[in-house]
Amino acid sequence: MARTLRLPMESSDRPLENQSPWVLRAQLTVLIGFSVFAGLVVLWISRLIYISWMLEDVFSASIGIALVAVPVFLFLLAMVNYVFWGLRRGRQDAGH
Repeated sequence: MARTLRLPMESSDRPLENQSPWVLRAQLTVLIGFSVFAGLVVLWISRLIYISWMLEDVFSASIGIALVAVPVFLFLLAMVNYVFWGLRRGRQDAGH
């Protein structure tokens, strides 16, 4: 039996109003909080590179850190989004 793929934003059998509000709030808090955190880390590293450049300092260390840290945080952000929408879809598919 082939399963059809559904986008997370499609309507489901159970509307969001019938689901536990505190679970939704907790999930959204984690999602938004980590998104803000990852964005601030990217801005912070960008600022470090800018300050190094303005001070005419060697900014190769800042670039080296950025080449590792930025993709890691963006990957973790993508994973948090994937898990969040996977949990939402899993609850909808289970009929809860």
